[in-house]
Amino acid sequence: MKIEVREYGAARVVDLTGDVDLGTSPELRRTLFHLLEVAPKLAVNLRALRYIDSSGIATLIEVLKDARRLGKQFVLFGLSPAVEDVFRLTHVNRIFQVFETEEEAVATA
Repeated sequence: MKIEVREYGAARVVDLTGDVDLGTSPELRRTLFHLLEVAPKLAVNLRALRYIDSSGIATLIEVLKDARRLGKQFVLFGLSPAVEDVFRLTHVNRIFQVFETEEEAVATA
């Protein structure tokens, strides 16, 4: 998995590439929790993600819960077809704000 972080106004956009699994989810968790400390909004780009397992989903849910506790925004966008299938099958698409484009994700208040 590759993680790249960009600033988009006050938000941070996190571009993920590759696979999020038991081996890579701890790094993702550390990165996202650190970014919650410094930005009012995180938008995670899942367009280039080939695979996500239950540990990756658990990481995203943990970050979402912490963002809500801190009064910050945590949104996802650009779900790849593989990730979209996993989200739909596990019903987590109901708990996240999911957008098609980066512009939509960052523009939401």
